[in-house]
Amino acid sequence: MEIRQLEYFLVLCSELHFTKAAEKLNISQPTLSHQIKVLENELGIPLFDRLGKKIAITEAGKILHEQCTHIFRAIDNTSNQIIELKELKAGKLVIGTLPGELTNLVSDYLLGYHLEYPDLQICINSTDDLLKQFKDNKIDFAISYKQEYFDYEVEQLQIIPLFTEELLFVAHIEHPLLASEKIALQDVLELPLILFPTIHQCRKVIDSAARIEKLHVKPKIETASVQAIFKLVEQNVGATIISKTLCNLYKTNTICERPIYNPPLTREIVLLYRKDKFINFAAKAFIRLMVEGLEKAGFSISEKSQLLIQSLIKSQ
Repeated sequence: MEIRQLEYFLVLCSELHFTKAAEKLNISQPTLSHQIKVLENELGIPLFDRLGKKIAITEAGKILHEQCTHIFRAIDNTSNQIIELKELKAGKLVIGTLPGELTNLVSDYLLGYHLEYPDLQICINSTDDLLKQFKDNKIDFAISYKQEYFDYEVEQLQIIPLFTEELLFVAHIEHPLLASEKIALQDVLELPLILFPTIHQCRKVIDSAARIEKLHVKPKIETASVQAIFKLVEQNVGATIISKTLCNLYKTNTICERPIYNPPLTREIVLLYRKDKFINFAAKAFIRLMVEGLEKAGFSISEKSQLLIQSLIKSQ
């Protein structure tokens, strides 16, 4: 069984037409037919059902297709490692993030990363569908909130918790509730609130906690603009519930924050990467720089997570 034959086989699986596949491979149709026949003879079983001019993949063909995908991914990983050595650690990095705070969080480390590694290219891919990006092999790693990743999480993704982020009550400094050191969620939800729309990750945490406590979330204003939320709070139009990360970024002298209790609102930020994907030097360098920055900023990363991250960074 030769790599060339497997390449021919994968293209034919994609086209399901000998002539079209041969044209795509830039070989003659008889040559393609012969190579597929040789492959079938070696395996001792048909890989395609010939239905006149049409063909269909057999069960054996489906098994070979799945294994071929793993084989060529392994070849790509090997090639990437060798290219990285040849290019003296030059490379490209694509980071996946959920839109919103996490894009801002990752972006905060771009300047330091560029100054330390000016020859490395970097792209931040902000998307709501990180799973598809992983499945399509479009990103090197991702920063996300802990979510339900179903079977794909167990089979393909390595998940390393980074830190737990708190959502805070934020209001104008003259707001009467700020007299308390911490504020019950029920009291907050009775106020005129300016919140993110329901599709936003921050809002999902609020809505979920409210459902559990049998409370209602009825914001006065909904907007996806972080700047607009803080401007409205500064003008005392209403209060908000927002992440500590954004509060630190946009807080001014005219607003103040307090923790929420009963229940506290928190979410876990995690590092995600594919177990079967080679993590290149560019990715390892950014992860190291980001983790160091988070620790300096006072975020608590567990000892177990630190060991996992160090093992990842030092892996060959």
